[in-house]
Amino acid sequence: MHELTVVSNIFKIIMETADINNLTKISKVSLKVGRQRHLAPDLMKFAFDSVAQDTIAAGAFLNIERVDIQMRCRNCGLDFIVEDNAYLCISCGSAGLETISGKDLLIESIEGEL
Repeated sequence: MHELTVVSNIFKIIMETADINNLTKISKVSLKVGRQRHLAPDLMKFAFDSVAQDTIAAGAFLNIERVDIQMRCRNCGLDFIVEDNAYLCISCGSAGLETISGKDLLIESIEGEL
């Protein structure tokens, strides 16, 4: 399960941040996850609950905001959202694309108690 490795690494950052900020309980963690990461939110939540057991994050809510894959065509300059894994410009058909968003993996916020 790819998600477990990713969540375990994220969890280390969450716990370090909680320690630096003297949190005694974590109630909510919000992530932004790009669709190009191919991470399943339900598996991420399951992994998070597993690694959070017996920690100050036990029972915390994991909020995951999915970030669309947005590309820019190098040929015609059009910015567009990729749908159905169609990595061709929707205007000119070019495969010469650059990623604008969709690879994101960001801890947006950590909520807890002091």
